[in-house]
Amino acid sequence: MLCCGIQRSVLLLCKQALLLPVVAPSIRFNLYGDPQIEGDAKLQREPRTGKFDIIINDYYLHYVYGSTIAAFKPNYVITMGDIFSSQWVKQGEYDKRIERFKWISQRVDGRNNMIRSNHTNMYMAGNHDVGYGYETRAYHIRRFEDNFGPLNRKWTVDIDGRTHRMVILNAMNLDKTRMRQYRIDAWDFVHRLVADIADQPDMPLILFLHIPFHKPDGVCVTSAKTEYRNGFVRYQDYLSPTTSAYLLHCLSPVLVFNGHDHNGCVAGHSVHAPAGDPLKLGDSGKILHSGSDMCNLTLEELDMYQPEIQEFALSTMSSITGHAAGASTSLSTIEVTVRSCMGAYHGATGIFDISRNHQQQTTFDVHVLGHNVQASIDGYTYKYQEILLGHHLVVRVLLVANLVSCFVVSVMFLLR
Repeated sequence: MLCCGIQRSVLLLCKQALLLPVVAPSIRFNLYGDPQIEGDAKLQREPRTGKFDIIINDYYLHYVYGSTIAAFKPNYVITMGDIFSSQWVKQGEYDKRIERFKWISQRVDGRNNMIRSNHTNMYMAGNHDVGYGYETRAYHIRRFEDNFGPLNRKWTVDIDGRTHRMVILNAMNLDKTRMRQYRIDAWDFVHRLVADIADQPDMPLILFLHIPFHKPDGVCVTSAKTEYRNGFVRYQDYLSPTTSAYLLHCLSPVLVFNGHDHNGCVAGHSVHAPAGDPLKLGDSGKILHSGSDMCNLTLEELDMYQPEIQEFALSTMSSITGHAAGASTSLSTIEVTVRSCMGAYHGATGIFDISRNHQQQTTFDVHVLGHNVQASIDGYTYKYQEILLGHHLVVRVLLVANLVSCFVVSVMFLLR
């Protein structure tokens, strides 16, 4: 068992080491939200039509990935979590879905041969991959990392003379988690990032994580809802206000990308001085004068003074809709929730580009149209566009019509 553990740790370190610094004049990401591919449970629920639905869905998602990868030629392909429909599937079923997803995401061809590509595949863990905080088990973490790589990872990209820091963060265990070690691991990674940023504060950070930041009702389709069981997260639409404020203040991301909310959303965040007096944290001797003072707190302190810190955190951050973001002059972060690539959401793909803009030196200039964003920040252009393939029902109708027409043409040919 010890040898297996060591081998697995070495494998994960090797996967991490492959993310070497990149130098490029521009960089492109293809982002795919929540494919949630189904399997045996659907066959049990729908014995007559389930198999047909699964086959059609696999071909649909295969076309979504394949067509957009071929058309946009990304440097990175990131699946934004919830790769499968349930974290509770047994290992045999999990292995089957792994093989199906390799084909869907263009990693192997129809004969299971590896496809050579010019992009790097990356994956984020969602609640249907490793569970919420109450649900996460060791085998969830193990099989995700064995197949998709580390839960947390960072790398750098030099884009025409300026280095950008890219971060994938495990959002599933940032808030109250029953298996505490997984939460400690997530926050240790965050604290190391904070230290890195203190050493190199001028490096823009792009953050990828599955669960969106906290925001008031009305900013996105989803409302802020969290459910607990025995004090641990059983369900959440957004990260807690404390975690969200900490990440906004201490990581200062230029852009944040997430999944989870299948409808997609664009929001703007700003950080500012607290509304009230400084917050004294009990007998710890620590006083929070501003949101950035949260960066000095340990995970134990964040938990111990959670009610007071949460109220303080909410007073140091503001969130607005993407439509309003274009007129704001105080934004610090743009957050994009990538619409699901499932057929019911039109097979959405997010295309994210970073390039140098030699003519624009505006500190923070944002334009938003629907789920499309273009931000000019300190001489760089960050552009996100949403590509929709089409609703799966329309695709199915066209498929049936095509089959019928082929049959009719064949019959007419035979009757000649």
